[in-house]
Amino acid sequence: MLYLLLAIPLITAGICLCPLKVRYWEITNILGGLLTGLLALINIGSYFYCEGYGINQQHLVVDGLSSLFIFIIAVVGTICSIYTVGYLRRDIVRKEFKEKRTGKFYALLHLFIATMYLTVIADNLGVMWVAIEFTTIVSALLVGFSGHRDALEAAWKYIVICTIGIAFAMLGIILTYYAAQGIGAEEQLSLSWQFLYPRADSLSPSLMKLAFIFILVGYGTKAGLFPLHTWLPDAHSQAPSPVSALLSGVLLNCAIYSIIRFHQLTLVATGSNFSSQILIFFGLLSMVGAFPFILVQKDIKRLLAYSSVEHVGIIILGIGLGGTLGYTGALLHLINHALGKSTLFLCAGTIVQEYQTKLIYRLRGIGQMLPITATVFLAGLLAIGGAPPFGLFFSEMNVVSRGFQVYGFGLGFIFLMSVAMVFTGLIYFGGRMYFSDLPSRYRQQEPLAWNHFLIILPVFILILQGIYMPQPIQAVFTRVVISIMAGGGINV
Repeated sequence: MLYLLLAIPLITAGICLCPLKVRYWEITNILGGLLTGLLALINIGSYFYCEGYGINQQHLVVDGLSSLFIFIIAVVGTICSIYTVGYLRRDIVRKEFKEKRTGKFYALLHLFIATMYLTVIADNLGVMWVAIEFTTIVSALLVGFSGHRDALEAAWKYIVICTIGIAFAMLGIILTYYAAQGIGAEEQLSLSWQFLYPRADSLSPSLMKLAFIFILVGYGTKAGLFPLHTWLPDAHSQAPSPVSALLSGVLLNCAIYSIIRFHQLTLVATGSNFSSQILIFFGLLSMVGAFPFILVQKDIKRLLAYSSVEHVGIIILGIGLGGTLGYTGALLHLINHALGKSTLFLCAGTIVQEYQTKLIYRLRGIGQMLPITATVFLAGLLAIGGAPPFGLFFSEMNVVSRGFQVYGFGLGFIFLMSVAMVFTGLIYFGGRMYFSDLPSRYRQQEPLAWNHFLIILPVFILILQGIYMPQPIQAVFTRVVISIMAGGGINV
């Protein structure tokens, strides 16, 4: 089933590269997205049906941690795949996109999804590194797909910065390999998570400390940690909106997944809080470093991109703080941010298409012109800003509560002030766009369509999660958190 999870998006991409009519490309894209998402959920269900024993299929593994990331890719990937159909149709009508390129776009989209699945189910550190590098290549092609000068510049900037960053991650993997060789590991097992976790306490502490620094710089660049984030605002703002949704909602999480895995190894290998302290520092730095850019932003998609930098900081901070509250808050925030931010980018794409501009001061009266999309967009801003009753409020409260527990008033105060400043900026810009008067040259033109249900669903989940979390879902998170706190072993 795990190999099939990778095969379906690859087959979908292959069919989309065939010379077919646009209608058949669209059908293939939708069916491929739905089938891939269904297979992902089946694999997650199989893991939890086995009472927490991992699924192991020849170098591919699903455990508690990876199952959460598979869920994120499945939900956001499926929504974006289906939403892309209407998005491209509008661009084709406006003659901003050529029909004959539709198949190539769908093919790259599904290749992108396949590489992200491979990242979170690969048992081998080297294979995971290759998968993350492939996500860079494929997503860069999507970022620059329009061929516009700014888009191509953003794509090249993205490739150069992330490739340099990922080279540092390779150095970290090499050091981990040598640490494994030092305990007599067979060559084919030296990079296996299943081999390394049970023996982490035997790995060289000095080698693992150095390896973690390289890993954090490498994968931290891909995750958008401040000040390694410089590629992120350009790439997110220039990419087609469904791609921006995948970049912010899913791709950043794949890099965070890799950091969490190495953090678990380093904690046990060093027997200290070395990696935790580094994560706490960079988490706070990302939160504080992002909000000045948010407060002065003029581009709607860059505004959302800098918000992602802040939320990555919250997640990394939660992982660094550890404990039940820290890990639970971080993992919940992973899912909540993915749902909220992907919805915002999809809404922003529709708004930009209608107004033909990304400049916030020109996006006036969106509540009158696009009442459904604009209302969902405003609700998404409230959610991302951390307002109750949305789920992000409670995941942030978990993280800051752990911060107060471990470091007292200072860390908690910095956290709350950063969140408050970002919330102020987001709501100011959102209210300005939504409640201002619609210019006379525009008219209301938004009948209810099936794409609206795709953006309403994630917001509904965020509200529902904030009000009530079913006991089975709580049990899942408890099991995953216990697994991480126990050292991250994969039971197979």
